[in-house]
Amino acid sequence: MDVLLIKNVEKLGRRGAVVKVADGYARNYLLPRGFAVIATAKNRDSLASVVAREDKKVAAQRDQAAAIASQLTNVALTFEKLANENGELYGSLAPQEVADALAARGFALDKKQIHFDEAAARVGVFTARVRLFEGVEAAVPVTIVRQES
Repeated sequence: MDVLLIKNVEKLGRRGAVVKVADGYARNYLLPRGFAVIATAKNRDSLASVVAREDKKVAAQRDQAAAIASQLTNVALTFEKLANENGELYGSLAPQEVADALAARGFALDKKQIHFDEAAARVGVFTARVRLFEGVEAAVPVTIVRQES
């Protein structure tokens, strides 16, 4: 049976593709779960217009994320943390702390969007990667200095 994929299906195809699958797989899995519809000319035309609209929306979101990423390249953060004489922190710098510091500068980000290349558990300079959108990422330099007690 030929079906038109409405959503991306792992190991089968991407949205908008027409694929040939077993009748039972289509009837019992793809169609009831809304992953696909039977490939007819009407469904192809309808999906083509929906895909075009969604692609336009995704492109606008990607452009907005790219604009935010370009603004983030001008940001550098510095944190004072308690550390021992070897420069090792008592704990580590958390993504939430970076998100809070960026929020204070006007960037509303979730801590799940922030990742470190390596654990920020010592005094020094680290890179916080901010994933804004699929394929759009910004690197924010983070400096950790020893807190004077």
